[in-house]
Amino acid sequence: MALRHHRLVRGVLEEDCLGGRALRCCGTRFAAGVADYNVSHNGPLGSNNSQCSDPDSMSSHVYNPYRLNIVQSCITASGVVDNVIQEADGDYHVRLALDSQHSNLTNSANDQYQFGDLVVEVICALPITQADAVSACQNYTNNITIPSVNDRVIVTGPYVLDTQHSNWAEIHPVYTLTIS
Repeated sequence: MALRHHRLVRGVLEEDCLGGRALRCCGTRFAAGVADYNVSHNGPLGSNNSQCSDPDSMSSHVYNPYRLNIVQSCITASGVVDNVIQEADGDYHVRLALDSQHSNLTNSANDQYQFGDLVVEVICALPITQADAVSACQNYTNNITIPSVNDRVIVTGPYVLDTQHSNWAEIHPVYTLTIS
């Protein structure tokens, strides 16, 4: 039996079904505090990419994966890069100003801590200087091209909330990134 998880994101109460390693989003959404009541069984948070796969078992190299609450197992989103930050755990944090059709992917924590941008994490792409993160990237190097500020990109990967960072929304890890 699937576990149901509820959360309020940008004034919308969302219900997800969680269960097992490959989590799937039920996507039941209820408008909170508005007269227009909307229920969607597909829960289109971003573009659902049915061709999505985890190349090279990339997800197994996420540092402290328990901190990530998977909202949708795979989405594709696009936007313009606002900033690229090198992290001690070997990841690049790419702050992505989303195109309008994906604006529902960010939440109040993104607004407060990430300048309204979606965090996009390219894992295991840098030398690791954080001792407890070394094992996550052992025997793995990410070959995704890192974008520059102002690049327009399309990214695909799991849509998650990072519970160690105020539940801001992320695509983590990035499975594919295309500079367009």
